[in-house]
Amino acid sequence: MKKALGNAIGFLGRMSSQFTLIIGVVYLYYHHPKLNLKYESCSFEDEPGAKWVDCNQEWASNFGLPALPNMTTLFVGLFGIFMYRPVLLQVQGFPKNFVQYGIFLFVQGFFANFGYCGKLGVVNGFFSIFVAVLAFIAQVTGLEADRMLKIKGHKVVDCVADEQDVSRSLSEAAIKDYYPWTIMSVFFCPILGGMGVYESYQVKNLKKAKELDGARLASQNAAKWGLWAIMVGMVLIGSLTIIGVTNLPPAVVASADDDDEDQYGYGDDDDGDGDDADGDGDGDADDAADTERRLREFLGAKTVMAADVFGQ
Repeated sequence: MKKALGNAIGFLGRMSSQFTLIIGVVYLYYHHPKLNLKYESCSFEDEPGAKWVDCNQEWASNFGLPALPNMTTLFVGLFGIFMYRPVLLQVQGFPKNFVQYGIFLFVQGFFANFGYCGKLGVVNGFFSIFVAVLAFIAQVTGLEADRMLKIKGHKVVDCVADEQDVSRSLSEAAIKDYYPWTIMSVFFCPILGGMGVYESYQVKNLKKAKELDGARLASQNAAKWGLWAIMVGMVLIGSLTIIGVTNLPPAVVASADDDDEDQYGYGDDDDGDGDDADGDGDGDADDAADTERRLREFLGAKTVMAADVFGQ
């Protein structure tokens, strides 16, 4: 039960890092470095009064240290994901406990979520901090995740399981093909998911041939490719969805007051909806020329009416 709770907290933390990576991709999409390198306008000597302000200062700001804040969310999200898969960071043994993981999640929330992509960053920042609090509680109550148990007591560069784990994993019944997992992963990323399905098929064949070493390796590869397919697919789908929604054109709201009139019965387009309320077909609202013309028409109509009355 304790191990299951520890794994659940680790899963929530990984999900926060995965969404951090999505925010990083979206933010970098709108603040990407610009490949604008100048040469003809540059010189080999300092220009008078320039004080070595380079003509390619824009390049330095896009690819130098000033550009790192735009990539903070992306790097922290990648770090949080690689922390558990694959075994790259397990060699360094971080995190060995939930205190270390909680500190990382706090840093992720404060420095890599708040301040990026509006409400998306704020929501995920609070979620990261919430999971960090859960991690601290887990440490107090003695919870540990599977990964923490595997590296507990090992040397810094020792990531090999003990002999008991190896013998158990070599038993034919313990070798899984992960077929449902890899088939589902195809819908997230067809290329990586397809490689996972192939490895799952290899597990079945190797187990029939009693090649348990090869079956165990194929089983690990199937789980790895399936996990990568789902993670990469979720990042791509989430990033493209957010970018697509934010790039939608603003909705054009048609005004119901396109024939708005003033007290004289003429269209003044006074509601600011941009329609041609004067009805003269010139594509604009009443200007000075339109007003003068309408005044003449108004006076002319009154003169004709007066003549008709007196003529009778």
